[in-house]
Amino acid sequence: MVYYIRFLKTPRFQKQKPGSISVSALICITTDLGDAFLAQDVDLLVTLGLNHSGKILYQEPLSWKAGKRELPIMLGPFSANIAQQTIVLGVAATDSQKRRSPSPDRLLGNSSLPLVMSAWSAPFGRSPSSVAEKLVERRFGPKDRLGLRIWEETGNSIARHIWDAAVASVIYLEQIVTGDPAVSVPLLQKLLRGERSSPLHVLELGSGCGIVGIALAELLPHCSVVLTDLAEVEDIVTQNIAVAKPAHSSELEFCTLDWDDELPSDLCGGSVDLILVSDCTYNADSLPALVSVLSRLVQMSPDAIILVALKRRHESESVFFDLMQSAGLHNLHLDQKQLPSQHDQFDQIELRCYGREERQMLPNQ
Repeated sequence: MVYYIRFLKTPRFQKQKPGSISVSALICITTDLGDAFLAQDVDLLVTLGLNHSGKILYQEPLSWKAGKRELPIMLGPFSANIAQQTIVLGVAATDSQKRRSPSPDRLLGNSSLPLVMSAWSAPFGRSPSSVAEKLVERRFGPKDRLGLRIWEETGNSIARHIWDAAVASVIYLEQIVTGDPAVSVPLLQKLLRGERSSPLHVLELGSGCGIVGIALAELLPHCSVVLTDLAEVEDIVTQNIAVAKPAHSSELEFCTLDWDDELPSDLCGGSVDLILVSDCTYNADSLPALVSVLSRLVQMSPDAIILVALKRRHESESVFFDLMQSAGLHNLHLDQKQLPSQHDQFDQIELRCYGREERQMLPNQ
């Protein structure tokens, strides 16, 4: 499983002796659910940089040791003048102390995903506060070039975070859109790479902070993506939409959607081509409602393809497959993605395509 650097206490300025100041924070390195901590040693690089220019003001190596549950950060003392600037604190795992600054995690462009996801704080300093908001920014890109930027909640909880299957979905969709020969899914290739006379209409269910739908809108031109979830995630999704950089003629919007409610008649303009579902099967109690809304969406759009990404966490998730079959939603294709785990192990993420009618199964089904 992937591990995520999180702020248990977000960065803040603390006064020292007259004329000096320090920067403190408290981090952990934990799973997407926050139910386990990284149990191996990792070298970290902590960086203070200016928010707008990215100029590095200070950096310091730090070590996470196996068995830890949290790690304090204390930088300084610095001149009190540093508090008059707007600062961002970044923490990244590194294999070399020669690394000059935390760089975007290699999620895109045929790069190997890191075991530990880097973290950047919200700005703090002169404005608006000397304490960073309880948020963390993830930065993803090919090699050292910044691409996707996603905000999520910080702290040791599961609410409004990036989950592993969502990360796998982004990698998978990027491979299909760019024509990576390692992935062969004709159904999705035709949908995402074929000629279109109208925008591709994409709906994401249970979007959380929106990483999958936003990534697709940034990768694919002429694409209209509607992110849906409960109202409690609207602020974090809206923040991520605001910093997104959609491809040419692509657009993003958020719509609240409770799976037990009726579908809005104007959802996706009344027609949807692709439905994205990532890490939504972990709660067995919600599975009937999830399958019900999928069934209703496919009744509205009979040719829609559903892409489900899931990481099996417990046996009760198997109910999902029975419910999908009972609803007449057929599994048309199955792929697996490996995500790194500690001690050189890997986790399997399943990526399944579903549709209303039986179609020709693919060789690796």
